Amino acid sequence: MNMKWKRENESGSALVSVAAMSVLLTGLVFATTAFSVVDLKQSRNTLEKVRARYLAQAGVEDAVAFLKSAVKKTSFHDPLLGLHNIFKSGGTVRFKIAQPLMDGGRKMGEYSVTMTGTGDSKSMTVTIRSTGYLPAAPQSLPAGKRVNAWQALEVAVKFETGPSHVFDYGYFINNWGWFYGSSIICNGNVRSNGQFDAAGYSPRVTGQPIYDGVTWAGGKAVLMGYHDDNGDGLKDGKDGGIYSGWDITGTGRVRGRGGKASNQHDFQESVPMPNLTDLSQYEKKAIAEGGHVDIGGKQVLDAVAGDDAGEKENVYLIGTPSKPIRIHGKVIIRGNVIIGGWITGRGAIYAGGNIYIPKGLHYVNPPTSPRPKDRTKEATEKWLTENWNKDFIGFFARENIAVGNIENSTWRRYVNKWMRSSMNRSDEDAGQDGVPNTKAGKDGKKGTADDDVLEDDNVFTVEHYTDLDAKLGLIPPGKSVGDPIPGTGEDIDGDGVYDSRTTIRKDIDFNVPLDRRHWGGNMPSSGLSRYGDIASVHAHHLDGVFYTNHSFCWYVSSSRDAVINGALISRNENIIYGTPHLVFNYDCRLLGGGAGQVKDFLPRTVRPVKFVRWELLSRDPNRYVVKP
Repeated sequence: MNMKWKRENESGSALVSVAAMSVLLTGLVFATTAFSVVDLKQSRNTLEKVRARYLAQAGVEDAVAFLKSAVKKTSFHDPLLGLHNIFKSGGTVRFKIAQPLMDGGRKMGEYSVTMTGTGDSKSMTVTIRSTGYLPAAPQSLPAGKRVNAWQALEVAVKFETGPSHVFDYGYFINNWGWFYGSSIICNGNVRSNGQFDAAGYSPRVTGQPIYDGVTWAGGKAVLMGYHDDNGDGLKDGKDGGIYSGWDITGTGRVRGRGGKASNQHDFQESVPMPNLTDLSQYEKKAIAEGGHVDIGGKQVLDAVAGDDAGEKENVYLIGTPSKPIRIHGKVIIRGNVIIGGWITGRGAIYAGGNIYIPKGLHYVNPPTSPRPKDRTKEATEKWLTENWNKDFIGFFARENIAVGNIENSTWRRYVNKWMRSSMNRSDEDAGQDGVPNTKAGKDGKKGTADDDVLEDDNVFTVEHYTDLDAKLGLIPPGKSVGDPIPGTGEDIDGDGVYDSRTTIRKDIDFNVPLDRRHWGGNMPSSGLSRYGDIASVHAHHLDGVFYTNHSFCWYVSSSRDAVINGALISRNENIIYGTPHLVFNYDCRLLGGGAGQVKDFLPRTVRPVKFVRWELLSRDPNRYVVKP
């Protein structure tokens, strides 16, 4: 809340095909009857081929659902581990052979599916060969009996990793989003996976066109793949705005492009947040790339803090204008991080615990301006060219981010009040959609088909690893048969463990003393008698990209604007500001996704599956394949 301080199931896709096929078949039956002058045998053959093709398509959808499930079960450890394990032996995987497709108690036919997969750590292409048979596959028929009809499809699907699309937004909330204040400004896009509410206030949302890629040509940045999301057919920089997984409400007075109906996009598909439960994949990359941190020309951290014997896993980093914190690439800190002051370099801090920012963060070498002069492609490319190598740091917390003096009574009072609000719930009993207060579904009526019946049932509903997962290599290191699958069902933060509501005492307060015995970095030799000695409720300036799949907590009081130059991505946010304005300036160096300027610093996820080829075969690739 930004408050102005005044007060999958593997067979699911196949079942969809059954319904679609049944409708089509009904229509075809009527068509065949109406045109009885057509040769009945030819008509029957044509109809059966169409039915067989839809059986083959059901097999493709079954296979794709299986592959998506394999990704989900291992992605918290390594995005493509599941797919690599399925195809690690090479050759052909016999997925389903002579699989019946049922419509109620009636068998519609059978399909057989085989798959092959090739790829590397960043992408995997799977070729699916699916054949539909009427009345059944050859293996199911009596000796001497032939199939009435068959059709075979060869479909290639591609799974790619890349920076999550949550980084397309200056303000992204994986819950209900709130702009409660007329002095809130977002120079960029706003998105929430739940409802977005402006409550009749008049904040400004400028919007930001999204691009698929950015490259370098002739010494200049070139953006590619403009998203015309307002549907006007123009690439004039007037796209972007407010996006929501539910409804967008109370926005009648919103200023900027985000206030226009054409730039408000409600009931959008949910954008999943990256899972930072297992940082081992980032540790490997950080070590390989030689990530480290210097202060005053002296290295104070290597690529991973807490991996060597005797090394502190909690890190204290405070920089000054003369001795700034210098980040080189990715650095992984297994515990908590206190970081503040002046910072420079290009890279990212990944924390296994909380990130504390006592007095704000300032780039030593910031971009020439927080934003391009306007949102056109030309102005954005010019800004990117000028600022390509300026300071850029990402701050990614597995737990929470707290800005300002967390020991201050006013800070605690305001943040605690919002944490306890029913509108800002954080406990993991939010139902299948992961969003609280949606039990009645999108129609708002209880007792209808879209109800989220899992919400508030006092059961932590998740999927569990099975013996079949073990056989297929879909259980990552450290997990066993019967364990919850991280990120499934109601496991919103993706750690496989139930989380109750976030509180200051349980989740924000320090869990170890502030001394050199527990903290590395440049912690003073005498330690800190209290956090308030270095922290302030006047912490109003933050340079960087801030990510947490839990809570972003910031109470700030100042005569100057509270500003984030970068982006805020969070599950919940508890921002209470007593400043002239609260400003989010989206850093356009985040544009371009997997081809973007800062792609190597951002958490990676598996992108939505791409269908790269769909071909009807003249030869049956599965006729002589036997069951595995």
